[in-house]
Parts: sequence; structure tokens; C-alpha cells
Amino acid sequence: MNVRRLAETIGAAGHSIDLVTYAVGADVPLPPTVRILRAGRLPFVVRVPIGPSLTKVVLDLGLLLRAARLLRSPADGYDVMQGFEEGAWIASLLSRLSGVPFVYDMDSDLEAQIGESTLFRPLLWLAQVIDRFALNRSTAVLTVCRALTERAQRIAPAKPVFQIEDAPNVVEFIDHEAGRRELASRFCLPHGPLIVYTGNLEPYQGVDLLVRAAPQVLGERPDAVFLIVGGATRRLRLLQDLSREIGAGDRVRFLGERPEPEMGLFLAGADLLVSPRSSGTNTPLKVYSYLMSGRPLVATDRPVHTQIISANEAVLAPPTPEGLAQAILGVLRDPASAARLAENARRLVATRYSPAAFADKARAFAVSLETLLKNGGG
Repeated sequence: MNVRRLAETIGAAGHSIDLVTYAVGADVPLPPTVRILRAGRLPFVVRVPIGPSLTKVVLDLGLLLRAARLLRSPADGYDVMQGFEEGAWIASLLSRLSGVPFVYDMDSDLEAQIGESTLFRPLLWLAQVIDRFALNRSTAVLTVCRALTERAQRIAPAKPVFQIEDAPNVVEFIDHEAGRRELASRFCLPHGPLIVYTGNLEPYQGVDLLVRAAPQVLGERPDAVFLIVGGATRRLRLLQDLSREIGAGDRVRFLGERPEPEMGLFLAGADLLVSPRSSGTNTPLKVYSYLMSGRPLVATDRPVHTQIISANEAVLAPPTPEGLAQAILGVLRDPASAARLAENARRLVATRYSPAAFADKARAFAVSLETLLKNGGG
């Protein structure tokens, strides 16, 4: 979603973009200045797993070959490449071979991801070498949060860094009561306060902490309902098993993956939203929509959250089941205070992280990059 919004904004400003991506997925509407060019399809691969994987390694080889073919065509005359996440490593190699400068688009800390991967952890030293080489060869670095900006400046202090925080991917919400009734009707939810999480279920998201917090919340509020939206089959089953083991019963509901257009309904119908992130550096994209929804937010007291929000906009909880449970109960006990936090959060997004603010920063980045290239930057 971040890549799509960036391509929309820069393309609409008149820049021509070839967006090279995997064969998996559907095309989305983009300005006529943006072409989607897909690498070769792999048999039996219908989705791309989150995080490092052998599937991604093979798919990235396809990206490398597709981009290399484009660079051989003098008719295209590219001014710059932009590599997203490990795509920056590909762009670094192609830049060295072709002479076309590149931008390192750092949406997350790749070294941290690889360090947390059982399969790829032995190759962490190699990832560190490649990542530092790519950063130092880049013309500029684009980041999505303060933690990544500081990381880039620490590794490559001479490089210009542009920070463009994500913007909400959901911007319109129906009335809360209407949303709650629709969710109850559509998914047969019982009455009671609705506590909602949306997103993937990978370990770094901390959803296991939220599930473990449920019995403590239900001890005081047995009418509460936890709704977990998202997640692939394996992680979903693990968390369902955990929920049964700790006795949360049918008060924790798992809906699995749902269409993106439904996300506004889940946020609007929630009595409170939870971001239980337990590790990582980049602020979760969903948090911006959470903040804009007007619903109270409980978030773990970690830099992934506190680099954009404070106790004025959300209830910040220790990243433990007990901490989350007490924060959730605090919101349920004092709805008036929670409503004030939610309104502060909405104002924060409107002034600093709105789609319009994102577009302004993206256009300014494009102008600055153009100047850098003209002056021989990088």
C-alpha cells in the first residue's frame, strides 16, 4: 500500500515510472505515467510470504532479470532506480552494472528480519555486508519512520535521508453504533465491548500477547469480545489453539483474512483497537488508520509506536499480557477519557500524517531527488 501510494503521487506529478514487481497479485488503478511490469510467474506460487523466505529469493531473482532487461533498452533512458526493502540490494547491483543511480527505500530493518529468521540467521553477516554496501552506494535513502532514519544516518552519515511516514489506508468511517450492529449481524458476534486487532499474525505483531491478555480482561468484563482480523492458516491455527488452551472460549473470534474494503467497518465498529506489536522498528501501517478512526487505541509502549504517538493519543501498555489487559480494562472503565484520547489521535493524523501530508512529502522528495541527480549526487 505504501508503494502504491508513492507511485500514485509521484506519477501524478508527471514522472514516468516502471514498477517492476512479482507476478503474484492483481493490477491496481494507477496514473497513466505508471506501468506495472511483472517478473516471471513461479509454478504453484499464489502468494508471497511475509518476511525472508526461499520463495522470495527465487522471486527476487526474477525481479533482477526483469529489471536488467529494462536497463539494457536505451529507449527507456531511466534517470534513477528505487529499490524497496531487499529490492534495494537488487538496485545496488544493477546500479553498479548500468551506472543508473538508485534510491534505497527502507520500509523496514532487513538485518533485524533476517536475524529473527531461523532459516536465514546464519547468513546475517552476509546481509549486513550487502545492506551496508547498498546504503553507501545509494544516491539517497527514503524511510518511513524515525528509527529507520536514525539507522540509515548511523550507517551512511553522508547520505541524504528523506522521511515520509505512512498515511492511513482507510480514511472514511461509518458511525460507530451502525458499524457495531453490522459486525454483530454479519459475523454473529455477541453483545459486549468489541476489542479489535487487524493485520497479519506474524510473531513480531504480538497477537499472542493480546490473546493471553483476554482471560484477564474477561475476568472483569465477561461480556467483552476480542475480534482478530487477518492472518494466514498456520499462524491462525496456532493462535486458535492458544486461545482454547488458556480458556478464552468463544469470546476470542478469529476471522482470518478479509478484503481490504472491509477494514473501515472493523475499525468503525470497534469499541477499542489494539496494536500489540512486540518487536521491530517501523511503525505498523495500520496504526495510522487506527488513529484516524476516532476509536480509542491501546498500543504497546515500544518505539514502533512512541516514535509517532504519545500518551496524549493512546493508552501505552507494557508489552506483556498483563500490561495489555490492564490497559484495555482502563479504557473500558473510563470511556470519557478514552474518547478524549481518540479525538487527540484523530487531530494528530489530520495535521501530520494525513494523505495530503504524505503527498506533500512525496512530491518534495521527487523535487529534491531531481536536484540531487542534476548535481551529480551519490
